[in-house]
Amino acid sequence: MPDHDLPPAIRALDDRAWLDLLLKSLVSRDVAGATFPAFPDAETQRRFVGADGPSTLHEAFSFYTLLKERAAALGQPLSDGRAFLDFGCGWGRFLRFFWKDVGAEALHGCDVWPQAIDLCRDLGVPGNLDRLYHWGRLPYADASMDIVMSYSVFTHLPEKPHRHWVAEIARVLRPGGIFALTLEPRRFLDFVESLPEGATGWEGDLRRHAPRIPALRNQFDAGDIAFLPSGAEGDFASALYGDAAVPLAFIERHWSDWFTIRDYVDDPGRFFQAVLVVQRK
Repeated sequence: MPDHDLPPAIRALDDRAWLDLLLKSLVSRDVAGATFPAFPDAETQRRFVGADGPSTLHEAFSFYTLLKERAAALGQPLSDGRAFLDFGCGWGRFLRFFWKDVGAEALHGCDVWPQAIDLCRDLGVPGNLDRLYHWGRLPYADASMDIVMSYSVFTHLPEKPHRHWVAEIARVLRPGGIFALTLEPRRFLDFVESLPEGATGWEGDLRRHAPRIPALRNQFDAGDIAFLPSGAEGDFASALYGDAAVPLAFIERHWSDWFTIRDYVDDPGRFFQAVLVVQRK
């Protein structure tokens, strides 16, 4: 990671001005007197998040500002030194955003895919970076984090790893801490059912599940995760990874010992996935 933090003048910028600097860093790492992390090539960006360039930053900005607004309203404003974790950090898209708010020392990112951590380090992404292991523990002390986010991670987990990792996130969050994440809502199943024959790539992989959608929809409506396995191997084997639509009833049933639901945004005009904000009891 960069061996320095951002200059005070940059840390004092409002969020829109900060986005403008991040957009400029797509072209040059040296912006406004600071050295920014590099970006992976466009294909790598798309492989992780489905977009590249300015569009991927604009998409992230919407979640970034929502998380900041909700955290502040719930008594946990993002400020210097407040411990922040991006669970499933990928190539460090969100770590760049929250760098301004909490500083590099309080910024943490982790991922179960070792190539993601190596990539973040090679790019100079700020923060403390840690590899995760399937069925392992988060490498953080109990009640050590103030804010945890997870963007497009629980959208891929079947029930067993879902419940494993949410228990770990609950363990490392302080009482009153915030966990913000995305989930695939019921409309994701409609999306899969609507995909045309001949679809390719990720959509083609989803299209093969179309005959199962009525049964998966019933599963979702009964309050269970509707899981579409990927059929891959290794870190992406079906026991670990696929596509998952998660009903709010499942969250209420299995997360209630640890968390209180504070917000649920299912608005395709704002986010492709639904956004859930919960607070540690």
